Amino acid sequence: MRGAVRDYWWAALVVPLAVVLTVILIGGAGRDDGRRTETVSAAVTAPAPTSTPARSAQEIADAQACRSRSAPRTIAVSIAEQRMWLCAGSSTVVASPVTTGIDTPVDHTPVGTWTIIDRETDRYLVGPDYRVFVHYWLQFFGDYGFHDSPWQDFPYGDPRYRSSGSRGCVHVPEPMMARLYDWAVLGTRVTITA
Repeated sequence: MRGAVRDYWWAALVVPLAVVLTVILIGGAGRDDGRRTETVSAAVTAPAPTSTPARSAQEIADAQACRSRSAPRTIAVSIAEQRMWLCAGSSTVVASPVTTGIDTPVDHTPVGTWTIIDRETDRYLVGPDYRVFVHYWLQFFGDYGFHDSPWQDFPYGDPRYRSSGSRGCVHVPEPMMARLYDWAVLGTRVTITA
C-alpha cells in the first residue's frame, strides 16, 4: 500500500489545482454578479449573424434563364450573350460562358431546337482544314455539337467569337464540359437562340 501512495503523489497536487481552476473559470472566482454566465450564455445561444450577399445582374439573369422551359432537361444557348444554361424543368442548374461559331454564313452556329443524338469521349473532330482532339463530344445536329476546346486562346463568352470562334460548334470550358457531359443524356433538348 505504501508503494501505491508513493506512485500517485502527483494526484494529491493536480486534483485540488484542477478544482480551483474550474471554479475560477466557470464560477468567476467567487464573483456572483452573473456577468460571466450571461456573456457565455449569450455567446452560445445568440444566432450567428446572417447576411445574404448581393446577387449580380448576371446571377439574377442566370436564375431566370430557364423559367419558361418545360422539358425535364434543356441545354439553352444564347449566341448574343455567349452563354449556356442547363435547365431542369424551369430551374437553372448551372450557367457558363461559351464560344459559338464565327459570324459568317459558313461558320455560324445554327439556331433552333434539337436533341442530343450522340455522346463520345476522347475523339478527333475533323473538317476540311482542321483535326482537333477533344475530351468530350455531345452532338446535337449534323456535324454540330458541344465540346471542350483546349486550343482556344481567348476567354469564353468574349465577343472575339465573331472572328475567332468555332466552326459552328459550341465550345465549353473543359471543367464545365465534363459536368455537361455527365448531366446530359441522349434526347436532352438543345435550344440555341440568336
